[in-house]
Amino acid sequence: MRARSIKPGICDNEILGKADPFCTLLFERLWMMADRVGRLEDRPARIKAKSFPYRDGLDIEPLLQWLHDNGFIQRYRIDGVAYIQVLAFWKHQRPHSNETS
Repeated sequence: MRARSIKPGICDNEILGKADPFCTLLFERLWMMADRVGRLEDRPARIKAKSFPYRDGLDIEPLLQWLHDNGFIQRYRIDGVAYIQVLAFWKHQRPHSNETS
């Protein structure tokens, strides 16, 4: 995972504020897993293992779908490979110039 800045304004988001707290935690952790332009592979089992390694029984798929349905991430496929784009990533992040994709 990469170091990312999470601004305090995330707590003011009314949509996230009413959601399952795991949605907020997952959203923050997706920022840390994303590359320098806000993308990562859409691999729910791997995302769960990195985000919540000690939470047995937690189903990540509905949380990812909720984030997609509510405009926080975009899930898409290219050549059969599933990806996630963290929306508004560049608005909030300034990755270090040496960070690799």
